[in-house]
Amino acid sequence: MTTIACVSRAFAVVVATTVVRRDSFVARMLEFSSVTDSLRRTLEGAHLETVEKTSAYDGSAFHGHPGVLWAFKGTLRADGTESWMSVAGVAALDLVAVWFLRELARRFTRDESKVFRLCAVYALNPIGIMGIVVRSTSGVLRALLFASVVAALDGYNVACGAAFALAVQLNPHYMALLLSIGMMCVSSADRGSKFGKLMRLALGFVGACAASAAMMGDDLGKWWKAAVEFSILSEDQTPNLGLHWYLFTTMFDHFRSFYVVALNVIPLALSIGVSMRFVSRPLLSLTLSLMIATVCMPYPTLHDSVTYACLLSVIAANDKGNPLSYMKFGVLIAGGFLYAALLSPLTWYMWIHTRVANANFYYAVTLVYACTQILLINQVAGSALAFDRHRKLQKKE
Repeated sequence: MTTIACVSRAFAVVVATTVVRRDSFVARMLEFSSVTDSLRRTLEGAHLETVEKTSAYDGSAFHGHPGVLWAFKGTLRADGTESWMSVAGVAALDLVAVWFLRELARRFTRDESKVFRLCAVYALNPIGIMGIVVRSTSGVLRALLFASVVAALDGYNVACGAAFALAVQLNPHYMALLLSIGMMCVSSADRGSKFGKLMRLALGFVGACAASAAMMGDDLGKWWKAAVEFSILSEDQTPNLGLHWYLFTTMFDHFRSFYVVALNVIPLALSIGVSMRFVSRPLLSLTLSLMIATVCMPYPTLHDSVTYACLLSVIAANDKGNPLSYMKFGVLIAGGFLYAALLSPLTWYMWIHTRVANANFYYAVTLVYACTQILLINQVAGSALAFDRHRKLQKKE
């Protein structure tokens, strides 16, 4: 049944990609692609290496990981232009994420109908399909995150550390998930001490980082400045769904360092509290940490909401009970996401193309998007706490 979901997604992608041209307004929507996961920028970096014979980081376009660059370098034509294989590569990586999502769901439920529904909802998600249409490489990050969670649950701590290290290299803000990943490895059913499990996790993490550094060679320093520092310091102020660009554009320069530190420390600090509070539910703490990090990311897209929505669906499908059954304000939360998805491109068009609006209109949409995610975080955490209290009362009775 999962194969049916994958075939349906592939068919939808083919149809949508045929209809949407690469240079159309839809293909350039900032809601589905950012400066760090744009395939167009990746192919520009590949063009510099294959045609110009220079480093991909010598220009100002590419801010991704060399692994993603090497994966898509073979999709270029002889003249250095994009071929249909680039879209096929993005779709293939996204299908890998579907497979890992299926394996993750099977760790929490034995009901194959639930697993099929989870995969089908993800495969037919219009936001996910639009990500492939606009050629976003975010599916790589999603597949690595799902792979690290599955490996942690199965006790393959070295593999978990390696997959998570690659995910952090793609998005440094995923370091906020490290404590939850460690808790997940410790709580796995495999034999061994907790210290040994953590050491194997650290071994996989350090090993993957060392292997990446060795493969980068002379580009290691360039990658660090163009990707890691670029993301942490929020150097690109192109408008997006994040909170950084408007804040850093309007504030005085001598306040910038304070807010850079604050916006990077807040998710790390909150993830520690969330992980300690939900020690018995490591997947829930990981999902909450991911949601908190998403709110504070400098270059978020709607794809980030797809990632944690998949994890929330897995949590809700647990055969031992649904910790999200006490959630409220579902209509308000859904309306907030719909508001952002519909009005973001509209206000952008009014601001940039017709000049009948300004940056305040667009930033108001990003504030609604952030507040909606914060409300969702509050409801998920509150529902889990209420569920645990109810279970304790039932045991006492």
